[in-house]
Amino acid sequence: MKMKKLHINYFIVTIFLLVFVIQYYLIESYFERMFQYTTYDVKIEIINTALKDFKWYVLQNIIILIFQWLGLLLCLNIGFLYFGLNSSFKNILNLIVYSLLATVTFQLLLVILVQLNNWTFSVGSLKAMSSNLSLASYFTIEKTAPWIQLSLSSINLEQLFILIILALGMHKIIKLSIKRAFSITIRTYGLGILLWFVFAMVMEMNFI
Repeated sequence: MKMKKLHINYFIVTIFLLVFVIQYYLIESYFERMFQYTTYDVKIEIINTALKDFKWYVLQNIIILIFQWLGLLLCLNIGFLYFGLNSSFKNILNLIVYSLLATVTFQLLLVILVQLNNWTFSVGSLKAMSSNLSLASYFTIEKTAPWIQLSLSSINLEQLFILIILALGMHKIIKLSIKRAFSITIRTYGLGILLWFVFAMVMEMNFI
């Protein structure tokens, strides 16, 4: 059973890396086609600039994921303690690895939506589509406080995917019923969202 979980974790990490490799290839091939009749030096410079932007995009995503994992680790430990769930630290780490599937799903969704809308396949397009899927797009941002703007713009479908995958992970790993798994996940992950709102508010107040 332990080897099976380890193999699943390796598989999840592999597809997590693969989705960014796919995006890298799509960006490179798109700019290759777009500037195929441009002089070689200019084309290479444009492609290298686009790929450099993509590397920064991946780095930003990894940094956000690290903070997200730390938040999940804190919230899951608090939640399990509060609800009296007996589970090993390793199981909690397995749940956090499972949450990578949310990022994989969201990044693939961005690729599909950018392609369906016939947008230029670039980092800018990926970020714009991600912004369209955030809560901020459903509110009049100009009329909201800056810290609320920051919070809403960073909460999108990926958070919903995390909630669903964490609940399914609790069902499979912690052996909870689906109903209880979703109930606990909503309250523990909800705590994480609340902490993020507080963090965003404090950061905004410090930099005003």
